[in-house]
Amino acid sequence: MTYTGKSQFMFSVQTGLSTPSDYVNDVYNTNLITTPDVSGQLYRDATRLGYNFGARLSINLEGNLYSYVSAGIHRFPQTDIRILKPNTDTLLATISTVQNVIPIEAGCSLYLLKKSLGLYILGGLTYNYITNTTEIKLPNNTPQFPVEKDPTNNRVGFSGGAGIDIDAGILAAGLEVRYNLINFIGRATEEQNKSFITFNLIATFGGRSSK
Repeated sequence: MTYTGKSQFMFSVQTGLSTPSDYVNDVYNTNLITTPDVSGQLYRDATRLGYNFGARLSINLEGNLYSYVSAGIHRFPQTDIRILKPNTDTLLATISTVQNVIPIEAGCSLYLLKKSLGLYILGGLTYNYITNTTEIKLPNNTPQFPVEKDPTNNRVGFSGGAGIDIDAGILAAGLEVRYNLINFIGRATEEQNKSFITFNLIATFGGRSSK
């Protein structure tokens, strides 16, 4: 909700699409799994288009500048990872994984235009909790492949983007585009950048005051 006075609070909800980069589904942060009993090369299918929803609470600092905190969830549908014996075509296992990225963010937004039509930029730091629900499929007569069943990890990242909205008084509605790098800090050795772009519809209840 939006409260007028010395400070102004805004509560927003958003939902939309999450477009992943090549390495978002690198759940083990490696292309080779090696154990005392067996080793395998990982071949990942392209991550499918995901979706997200979340909420944001903003407070007016001064003029067109706001600070905000937000939380949400990004879900990427099932991706298959095939594990082959190195230098052969022998299939050791197929891992099907569904990924969830849960970011908690603190940042700032700045309105470049704040009339009935608004235009703004925003960015912040994110703490990302990354979970993977996996199903391991083994060929007939293949012993259990020793990999972590449902790997999870935590990373610090950042996001930045821009948005446009229309203030209708009791409700402001708009479109927001953002780039999200989820493992800027805390990466494992040789872990690649993991990022995605979001295209979201956003609604701010109570409006955002065009004054």
